[in-house]
Amino acid sequence: MTLTFRAEQEFFTFLDPAGKPLERKTEVRFDPLTGETSRLVYDPGAGAPFTPPGYEEAAKATEGSKCPFCPENVHTMTPTFSNEIAEDGRIVKGEAVAFPNLFPYGKHNAVVRMTDSHYVRLDEFSIPILADALSVAHAYLSKVLQTDPKATHASINWNYLPPSGGSILHPHIHVLASEQQTRYQATVSECGQAFYDKYQQNYHQLLLKEERRLQQRWVGQQDTLEWVHAYAPRSHYDFVGIYEDARSFAELNERHWLALAESLLRFFRFFREAGIASFNLAVFIPVHRTEASGVHIRLIPRLTTGLLATSDMNVFNFVHGEYLSLRAPETASKEAAAFF
Repeated sequence: MTLTFRAEQEFFTFLDPAGKPLERKTEVRFDPLTGETSRLVYDPGAGAPFTPPGYEEAAKATEGSKCPFCPENVHTMTPTFSNEIAEDGRIVKGEAVAFPNLFPYGKHNAVVRMTDSHYVRLDEFSIPILADALSVAHAYLSKVLQTDPKATHASINWNYLPPSGGSILHPHIHVLASEQQTRYQATVSECGQAFYDKYQQNYHQLLLKEERRLQQRWVGQQDTLEWVHAYAPRSHYDFVGIYEDARSFAELNERHWLALAESLLRFFRFFREAGIASFNLAVFIPVHRTEASGVHIRLIPRLTTGLLATSDMNVFNFVHGEYLSLRAPETASKEAAAFF
């Protein structure tokens, strides 16, 4: 079978200030799995230029004694796990340090301080920084899942810099395991199972097959981790990573985290050229393997525009529940593919 990539176009005709007729197109796209809609607005082929903000002054004002994640504080100002999770209270590998989140988002929530450096620009991240942080996240989830069989939904999450919602400049990620799914996890799980029941195929694996064939939104591959651009994107860029060989947590190992780390460095180089400084990243990890499940990733840049530093999120995103994009996925994927 083949996937259906549905889009509906709408045209708005009006007069410019000189009385010349103008026509603008909006394209409404439907996610092939969930049916959720996304709008490509105005000129998605070119879009507006993005200008990355700098945080050098903010970094100077918040580092050292003012930051609980800086090296002089991380082992004294952060809480500790129970002995069944970590005998020494925290999980450490290289510069990565995992400890409990004081204000958790779920039943189990670790923060992983990624590096000693307080402010790390995109071009300053390295394979060891990224891979060690992901490895520590894996170790934490492994301990949680061994001790709490009710924790059936897991994810690794990264808000990088303030436009993404990051409240601390010091690089860190959130690792969650819970009895309750997020809305996204529930939607993908339910729709994925319904897709498998109907077609006897795993949606994400079929998506990879189709995008490889079409070569319209294909980005690239790092080991067994393959990347495409979302057909109905959640923002101006929306990259989806899918492992060919990992359907659940038990199938993930250091090789998978290394592939993700190497992929991220490629995307970071692309972001720098595109004028992007911030992003949201989430790794969605089914705890129990099914034929319909799969480990997958969403990487979505975040930005502000103009002199007012206007947010890229507005009433459509948060009230209508509809995503907006100024970039056509077919163009965005080719831009990023150059870095693979």
